[in-house]
Amino acid sequence: MKNTQSTRRTVITAASALTVAVMGVTGIGIANAHRNVTVEVDGVAKPVSGFFSTVEGALGAAGFQPGEHDLVAPGTHENVEDGSTIVVRTASPYTVNIDGTTKVAWSTASSVADLLSQFGSTGVTYAADRSNSRTPLPILTEGGTVTIEADGTKKPVTATVTDTAATLLQKAGVTTSPIDRVSFVTTGEGVTLRVVRVTRGTTETVETIEMPVEERDDDTLEQGETRVIEEGAEGKVVTKTYKETIGGRTTVETVVSTERQEPATRVIAVGTKRPVVASSSGAAADVQPVASSVGGDVWAALAACESGGNPSTNTGNGYFGMYQFSLPTWQSVGGSGLPSDASAAEQTMRAQILQARSGWGQWPACSARLGLY
Repeated sequence: MKNTQSTRRTVITAASALTVAVMGVTGIGIANAHRNVTVEVDGVAKPVSGFFSTVEGALGAAGFQPGEHDLVAPGTHENVEDGSTIVVRTASPYTVNIDGTTKVAWSTASSVADLLSQFGSTGVTYAADRSNSRTPLPILTEGGTVTIEADGTKKPVTATVTDTAATLLQKAGVTTSPIDRVSFVTTGEGVTLRVVRVTRGTTETVETIEMPVEERDDDTLEQGETRVIEEGAEGKVVTKTYKETIGGRTTVETVVSTERQEPATRVIAVGTKRPVVASSSGAAADVQPVASSVGGDVWAALAACESGGNPSTNTGNGYFGMYQFSLPTWQSVGGSGLPSDASAAEQTMRAQILQARSGWGQWPACSARLGLY
């Protein structure tokens, strides 16, 4: 295994002492076995002297053992000549994504561009280092162009060997949040720095529960009159949902909590007392206004003339419903809300109350057309 103290930037230290006991070897043999070589590790060179004949022996004399992924030239088992230079490039592990699969790749690359190029294909992603607390892998070994891809646009920027992901984003005028995904990718345009937006948060939705209505007979109110006893209130269901999106695509969506508030019933008193009117003799007599002597076909004809028989008619001219009530007239015969919101039966009942009280003149044009007066 690779010495954990030997990295890309390790300065090779020669062995503090080199003692070789040679027995039964001639002086000429000893002289021939001695070598003076240069060992260069990641650009740092150190002279090494000793009795060795192979690259492996020279590295051992230098106190360095290459790792299984390190690049050594010449190879460790090759012979080494006096005055030779042995070059070592130590490999480091990098987490990359290749066609959607995350892998750990060992590389001796000296830049992000070199790292990506060694895979020889597009679709390779390497997470950009945006930290200021450590020295990241350089992006380029020499100046060039890096494409910044963010928010649906691409912008080429000129990069130097000292540029980092953070400085390139600044040059392109792109800001990122700590949870955005920023990575280098291989494309047909060379090295691209891609920003994928990530959002996380809780949303709240409210579903309304319809308010129930209860009607109670009240003999203190005349027929057609109503009175609200309890206002009531609509209920609601409040749902909180946690959601995460990556690049505009929902990746996580889960309900955090649900709160239900029950509705309160609206209670309405409905009059059942018959109105008292004076008879022709002057005596009081109670009548049932809705028990009109006029046939239903006449009311249907009147409604057809006034509104085409549509109970929900609201033309915006201040008149509503089948019989085109004005709001004050509707309220005067005990109606509440808008006439156009009431049922056809209720509208007919209140039209009969109005006719019994005021005659057919409440609908002058249609009454005349129908020959009602």
